[in-house]
Amino acid sequence: MPQRWNRARPFALASLALAVGLTGCGKKQNGSGPPSEAGTSGSGGEGGGAEGKAAGGGKAGGPKVPVAKSRGPEHPVYSLYDNRLSAHLHNSGGLIVNAGSAGFVKYMRFGRSKLNWKIRQKRDDLPVAAMSGKTGRLIVPLSGQQISGQPGLRFRVYSPVAQRLGLRLNGKRKNEVSIEIPEAGWSTVSVPAPEGTLKAGENELLIFASKKPLELHWMQVNGAAPADRLPDFFGEGGTLELAQSAGLTYYVVAPTDGSLVGDIEEPGCKLKVLAQDDAGKKVPGFLEGKGSAVDLKELAGKPIRLDLTGVGCPKIKVKNAALVVPGEAPKVERKAKPKHVIFLVMDSLRADRIKAFNPKARPEVPVFDELAIKASFFTQAYVQGNESKSSHAAMWTSLYPVVHRMIPGGNAGSIKTSWYTIDELMKDQGTYNLGVSANGYVIPRRGFGTKWDAYRNHIHDGGGLSAQKLRTKFFEMVEPKHKEPWFGYMGWIDTHVSWRGKQPWLGKYMDPGYKGRFKNVASGKDIGAAATGKLKVSNADIEQIRALYDSNVSYQDQKLGELMAKLQEWGIADDTMLIITSYHGDELFEDGRVGHGAALRESLVWVPLIIHYPKLFPAKSIPEGADVVDIVPTLADVFGAEMNDDWQGESLLPLAQGVGAGYPRMSFASKYEDAHVARIGSWKIRV
Repeated sequence: MPQRWNRARPFALASLALAVGLTGCGKKQNGSGPPSEAGTSGSGGEGGGAEGKAAGGGKAGGPKVPVAKSRGPEHPVYSLYDNRLSAHLHNSGGLIVNAGSAGFVKYMRFGRSKLNWKIRQKRDDLPVAAMSGKTGRLIVPLSGQQISGQPGLRFRVYSPVAQRLGLRLNGKRKNEVSIEIPEAGWSTVSVPAPEGTLKAGENELLIFASKKPLELHWMQVNGAAPADRLPDFFGEGGTLELAQSAGLTYYVVAPTDGSLVGDIEEPGCKLKVLAQDDAGKKVPGFLEGKGSAVDLKELAGKPIRLDLTGVGCPKIKVKNAALVVPGEAPKVERKAKPKHVIFLVMDSLRADRIKAFNPKARPEVPVFDELAIKASFFTQAYVQGNESKSSHAAMWTSLYPVVHRMIPGGNAGSIKTSWYTIDELMKDQGTYNLGVSANGYVIPRRGFGTKWDAYRNHIHDGGGLSAQKLRTKFFEMVEPKHKEPWFGYMGWIDTHVSWRGKQPWLGKYMDPGYKGRFKNVASGKDIGAAATGKLKVSNADIEQIRALYDSNVSYQDQKLGELMAKLQEWGIADDTMLIITSYHGDELFEDGRVGHGAALRESLVWVPLIIHYPKLFPAKSIPEGADVVDIVPTLADVFGAEMNDDWQGESLLPLAQGVGAGYPRMSFASKYEDAHVARIGSWKIRV
């Protein structure tokens, strides 16, 4: 796929913003994926808390609740309740920022590696965000209505001392305003924004405390002031709960043939809907009664702003609010557990070097081509990290680097023993566990496996580093147990620098007239020197280096074919689940850069993710986003094991069988905690 991305316009940026920030909190907590198979339930979220039960229908003898005509079968692809942390709250048109919610992170993470807020703190039983120092930065999206006139900004803050609260708007010193906090304790303070200092779109607010850090419960831009404690916006049983004139804004993608639906059981209550795209095209409507819908087909495929406002009664309760598409809801099949699992990691393999991911790819990969018509290909998969340690740890633990901390400044040497890892999961399923790797970091003493029955690292223990050597050793280890249940990990490194040419493919890909330094090998030393500018390389050198890399892609494809042939020979292919991925790619001078570990370009973080087990994973290309942290929960789901509370990934089995298909999902990657990127469909931003 070409590495050119649509410049993210305001709506597209906003639709990504929440998902990026919330990833650190965990997919399960933020509900950023598709709706659950069992529908929506639970309480809490952006509002002050759950209150009461969802209302029933009209009273006997009173007004009746209208029931919409059937539109035929349809199923949800995006639950508004499950994604409640992505909602922006408003009251009388003004934006409310709930600093006590986990959803606060959607306002705080853009372009900064060091966070200046501590989220989900408590003060006097109130949830707050606490400044890490005396400065707090927020990015908030505002509509034209919210900046009309001379907008006021209100802050519900706790201050340990009397001091001055200062505010700089959109990075300009001339836009600074301030107000005195007269005494220690809780205060609600108002600061007028000078005319013209706020704009429609994203706004930077820099908050200063003159003496000691502040704690923020909520902030509001324009609109009627809320109570000192925020009202509820979400209730029990998966309901949206909106007081009259209160509302929610979601930034979403309108599904093809999609509609917004919801059930309102109180007569006279309505949900006012306004959907609009970046070009200003608007689709208005109302939800009223049971089964009503607002058709969004006119906006299909576009990032949209979805404004929802309660009208007609003091509090409106909406159940089953979701974006839906036509068709019966997919049912997930989980009965056919595999007897054997191979987890194959091809180091530094870029997704765009495989034709199933990029039809213009040069390497000959007939085995991958065949798998493309037999396996589930997740065509937008990101790895969580851009070098070996952090990304391997993410795979092993289903944790993002900010949590597993196998990064500089964290427990960079090893995975914490308290994390529940892939080998422990599989051992608990009764498998014989074995592994072979040519990556020097992936060893038990670094936390990569405490439940191996047999393990060999070819860098530390010898035995050769080629896929051929590793494949041979793997089958030597598994052969005595090959009819029993087993889990096997292999780490191949042929596509990792140093790149040694593999024939006959190198002869096909290189310029036959090339006589330079890299004719047969590009060593790690030379590539490192080229990356730092100490070694100058010509265009001919660059093309040769790419040919060397591509020859190793084809070589590993051949070895993959031999592996699959062995499974057939043993008669166990049909009972073996094969998972193939990579833990980062490599830059090959596309932007004048080479190697890995220094950036978050697609060449580094977009990796293949393939699951071959036709009994559960249908042959299909799956464009919705996935992360490698999803691998461990997927295995747990396949084997019927409980999901560990710490895991941040989610099972890909429902998505492979169609749950949530048709709605883009976020993929996320980071360079330690120094930089972060997120992608939804063809939109990618750095945050």
